[in-house]
Amino acid sequence: MNPNDATILILSASMQGSLGRPEEGRAGAEMACRLNPLYPSWYNYYKARLLFLSGRYGEASLLLEQRTFATPDREPRDMAWRAASYGHLDRIADAERCAATFLNAVGARWRGNEAPSAADYVNWLVDVSYLSEERDVSRLREGLRRAGLPT
Repeated sequence: MNPNDATILILSASMQGSLGRPEEGRAGAEMACRLNPLYPSWYNYYKARLLFLSGRYGEASLLLEQRTFATPDREPRDMAWRAASYGHLDRIADAERCAATFLNAVGARWRGNEAPSAADYVNWLVDVSYLSEERDVSRLREGLRRAGLPT
């Protein structure tokens, strides 16, 4: 792995988070941002998840607010993670609003099962989050539950 390639570092940081090592991932993400101070906004997709998995819900929610401010319907996964962050912060009204946006956005794009439930959408989100540690899956599901989603 090239330690001077910011893109490789941010992707490796994401992998660390998925493997249950979000603190190591955060260090890699910060290095990637230092190597590329004009980094693209998609880096924040990974940084927000690493912050969430580290229990830093306030910081995660701020990054997710920035990512979804103009086009929340185009970022359903980010809206779900934002809902979970707000859920852990006991910002229930905000969490429920983000959860509703998540459900509507995924529902508009869903193909396959003709009658999916909100639980199907949540299970899909957890599945595509690629979390290998049960504690991380539980952390995400608990935030989503607090946002009013079935888990």
